[in-house]
Amino acid sequence: MSAINRALADLSTKSASTDSVLVKAEVKPVKSTRIVAWVVASFTTSLAVGGWAISQQVPSAPLYHFEPVEALATADVSPTSKTSVVSSPMYLASNDPLAASQSSQTESAPIKAVQSHSQSAPIAKTQPQVVESSVNHTLVSASTNKVVASQAQQGQVVIEHVALTPQQLADKASERAKKALDSNNLSQALDAYNQALRYTPNDSDIRQRLAALYYGKGEVRKAAETLQKGIALDSDNIDLRLALAKMLLKEQQNPAALTVLSALPEHASIEYLSLRAALAQKQKQDQLALESYSQLVEREPQSGRWWLGLAIQQERAFDLAAAKSSYRQALTKLGISSQSQQFIRDRLALIGRLEEQAQ
Repeated sequence: MSAINRALADLSTKSASTDSVLVKAEVKPVKSTRIVAWVVASFTTSLAVGGWAISQQVPSAPLYHFEPVEALATADVSPTSKTSVVSSPMYLASNDPLAASQSSQTESAPIKAVQSHSQSAPIAKTQPQVVESSVNHTLVSASTNKVVASQAQQGQVVIEHVALTPQQLADKASERAKKALDSNNLSQALDAYNQALRYTPNDSDIRQRLAALYYGKGEVRKAAETLQKGIALDSDNIDLRLALAKMLLKEQQNPAALTVLSALPEHASIEYLSLRAALAQKQKQDQLALESYSQLVEREPQSGRWWLGLAIQQERAFDLAAAKSSYRQALTKLGISSQSQQFIRDRLALIGRLEEQAQ
């Protein structure tokens, strides 16, 4: 206890001595301008850091076109220097609608975003267009700075009206008729061929098919009328005349068949001339027969049949000298049977006797 008491006594003695020598300290007042400078510098630094943090939050998608950020012009940060903030463009906003929403967030920050002086023209809103054209038209989609000329542009539907020729329509109807015949649908085939004839009334092939269908169905009158209408449209049509004449021959109407063949087209075929000559000779239409056989001999001089027919017609016309020459030509040509050869010899003997009597 004595040691503790002694220590306490020493402390009290030292405290008494220090109280007696207390001296007032002189402290120089701090200028207020230095405190303001530090506050401005701290505020400027916080603004710069905040602007950098906001710029880092902008998405990396191509909604904005970033430009180099100009450095903040600041003086040396010290208690005695002044600081200033220079407003500079942090980024350039594009015309995209999403950029507008992002720009509204950046405007709330203290740093200003300067808009670009060279703004692009507003993008025109384009909608799908439907264009009708009978020919290949050029589709033009115009905006402020660009004209798009393309027929197959995405978002557009092109409708073309192709005008088929009468021949093409007739061909399609003929195809339907053939398919109907393959399906044994006669009525549908008749309708299709009639439709084809309305498109191409001068098509002799379709007309003959239609007439054959009518004739096969037993409608002879309709078949004959169909062919007669074609002949009325083209009087020199050899195929239609032959078809009608053969049909009439099957119906045992030889005079009517010869009437059909009475006309002599300029480029009549051998078949046409031979049928015409045979019918005229059988019906004793000597002038028609003589005319027909004369042309047949000119076209096929090696055929004995034509020489024989010509000789018979010349004998009927009492041109015995010409008939005798034609009979002799027939004996030397091809296509004469043994019976025809005997007939020719008999006619030659008869002509010889007639010439002797005439002398």
